[in-house]
Amino acid sequence: MEQLTITLEPLACESCFETIQDKLEQQDGVGEVAAYFKTNKLVIQFNLKQTDDTKLTHVVTDLGYNVAKTSVER
Repeated sequence: MEQLTITLEPLACESCFETIQDKLEQQDGVGEVAAYFKTNKLVIQFNLKQTDDTKLTHVVTDLGYNVAKTSVER
């Protein structure tokens, strides 16, 4: 499994993070998604054979949220 960390621009409420988390968890190849409201970070475990960091980042931006930074650990 690979790990993608997405840092978002600050959000106003925790329910926004829950929306993003739910949508990411529905994606093929995604294992665990941890959302950290206080640090504006999402940590996503994913299978590189089924998806990639670009696709997962697009899921977030397609929901209308701004990504400040991403990093991948392989």
